[in-house]
Amino acid sequence: MLITDKNELKNYSTPYRIWQGIPGIAITKKGRIFSTFYSGGTKEEEGNYVVLIKSDDDGKTFSEPVTVVHNKEDGRCFDEIIWIDPKGRLWLCWGYQGKHGEGEYASVCENPDADELVWSKPKLIGYDVMMCKPTVLTSGEWVFPITVWEDAWRNFNNLPPVNMDERKDKQKGAFVYLSCDNGKTFIKKGGTIAKDRSFDEHMVTELSDGRLMMLIRTLYGIAVSYSYDRGLSWTKAEDSKIGGPCSRFSITRLKSGRHLLVNHYNFNGRNNLTALLSDDDCKTFKYSLLLDERSQVSYPDVQEYNGYIYITYDRERGGFEPSLEKAYTCAREVLFAKITEEDIIKGKIVSKDGKLKQIISKLGKYAKEYENPYKEYNRFSEVELAKFLIEKHPDCIVEKIFDYYPIGCENMHKVQCEKMDELVEQLNEKENKLTTVIDIITLVRSVKDTTNESVPIVELVKKMVSNGVENVSEIAEKTGVSKCYLQHVFKKQTGTTITEYKNTQKLAKAKRLLISTEKNITEISNECGFESSSYFAELFKSYENLTPTNYRDLLKK
Repeated sequence: MLITDKNELKNYSTPYRIWQGIPGIAITKKGRIFSTFYSGGTKEEEGNYVVLIKSDDDGKTFSEPVTVVHNKEDGRCFDEIIWIDPKGRLWLCWGYQGKHGEGEYASVCENPDADELVWSKPKLIGYDVMMCKPTVLTSGEWVFPITVWEDAWRNFNNLPPVNMDERKDKQKGAFVYLSCDNGKTFIKKGGTIAKDRSFDEHMVTELSDGRLMMLIRTLYGIAVSYSYDRGLSWTKAEDSKIGGPCSRFSITRLKSGRHLLVNHYNFNGRNNLTALLSDDDCKTFKYSLLLDERSQVSYPDVQEYNGYIYITYDRERGGFEPSLEKAYTCAREVLFAKITEEDIIKGKIVSKDGKLKQIISKLGKYAKEYENPYKEYNRFSEVELAKFLIEKHPDCIVEKIFDYYPIGCENMHKVQCEKMDELVEQLNEKENKLTTVIDIITLVRSVKDTTNESVPIVELVKKMVSNGVENVSEIAEKTGVSKCYLQHVFKKQTGTTITEYKNTQKLAKAKRLLISTEKNITEISNECGFESSSYFAELFKSYENLTPTNYRDLLKK
C-alpha cells in the first residue's frame, strides 16, 4: 500500500494529477516540512491515493512525492493526516474505504530527517476515519479523533454497501481513541453525536481546568462537547456559537497556553480563512488575522515550530468538474501561511519571516490528456467515441451525436446532408453498427462552422408548416440540414415531432372553422390540407376523442 520506489513515484507527480486537496502539514525537529494531500481520478472517488512531499528550505520549494499511499486493487486511500509525535517520529495516517470495509490506518517513520524515509508496516488504529490531528494531553496520553460516519457516504463515493454484521463497531458518531504507550496500542473511549452533524471532522483540545473539549463539524458550523473523565464520556453536543460554514476547521492549544482556531470566521462560505486567538480557554477569540480572503479556500491544518505557526490549506481543488478544461480554470493549489501569535494579535504580519499565501503545490496541464479521464466526446477519436456510444447509449446513438455536434449538423452542404440521412438509415438496418457510427462521426466532425450562431431551424420549420409545406424532406432541403437532424432538433426543442406539430396546427384551424362557419366536413378537410375527409375525421377523433361533427355540436350549444 505504501509506495516509495522512485521510478513508481513518478506516476504520482504533479503532471499526473488532475485535482488535489485536503492537506496536512508536519515539521521535524530539524525543520524539514512535510506536506500531504490526496488526489487520484477526477474527484473524491474509488482509486484515490495519498501523496507526501517535503521541503528542506522552509517551504521555498517542495519536492515531488517521496511517499504515496495507494491500494491499487480496490477502494480509496484518502483524508490523510501527518503528525510529529513527542518522540519526533512522523506519523502518516489515512482512511481506507473499499469493498471489504473501512478503517483508519497509520505508518510511522522513525527518522523523518533521513535522506531515505523508512516506514513501519501499516496498522489499523480504528474505525472509520480520522480527518484532524491527534492531541497530546498533559498526562502524556495521545488522543486520536476518529469518526464513524453514516452509511450515506458509501453512496456518495459510489462504493458497495458493507455487511454491517462484519463491521467491528456499529455505533456511529465522533469518538476518541486513547494511547497510553506512545502509539503501540489504542483503546476506544467515548464519543458523541452532534445534531445536524456532517462529516464530524472533530478535534479535541485540553482546557486549563483538565476538561477535554471536542469541536465537531456540523451543517450550521461547529458543535461543542466536553469530557470530565479523560474522554470516557461526553456531554450532549451543543452549538458552540463559533459559526462558520460546514467545513473542516482547526483548533490547537499553543505552547503559550493560548488556543488557535483557524476557521472561516463570521462568513458562511469557504472564504476569508482566518486565524483566531483565544487567551480564555476558547470562551472568546479576541484577536484575528485574515489568512486568505479568496473563495474556495478550506481545510486548514496547523503545526507550531520554532516560534512560528505554519497553517496549510487548499484552494479550488479542481475535483468534481465536468471537463478537463473546467478543471484547468481552478487554482488547484495547496498553500501555507507562516505567522506568529504577535501577527494575530496585531492583525497583520509584523514578524520578520511571516508570510501568507505561499504555494506548496500547484497543478498545471495534465500529462495524460490522451486518456480522456472525463470521457469527453471531443477528446475521443472517431473509433473511441463510436465504441463509447455503442456501449453507453445503444438506443440513442444518433441523437447523442446530434447533441454533441449541432453546429456541424447545421452547416452541412446538400451532398453531406444526403450522405448523413443515408448513413442513419444504414445504422437502423445493420446489426454491426461500429463502422457506420464511425462514418457518421467522421462526417459531422469534418464540417466546419461557417456561421456566427446556430441557425433558428425550429422557427423556420414552423413558418414553412404555416405556409403549407408538409413534406419533411422538402422542409429539410429548404432549411439546409439533413432530414434526420431536422427531426431530432425539432423534437428536442419543442417536445413534439414535425408530423405531430403539423397535425395539431391543421386541427387547430379545423376547430376554428367548425365553430365559426357552416362549411361541411369535406370542405373543412380540404381547406385544412388533409388528404381526405375520412382521414381528417379519424385523426380528429384520435386527438379529441370526439368526431368533428360532435365537436361542432358540443361547442355550438
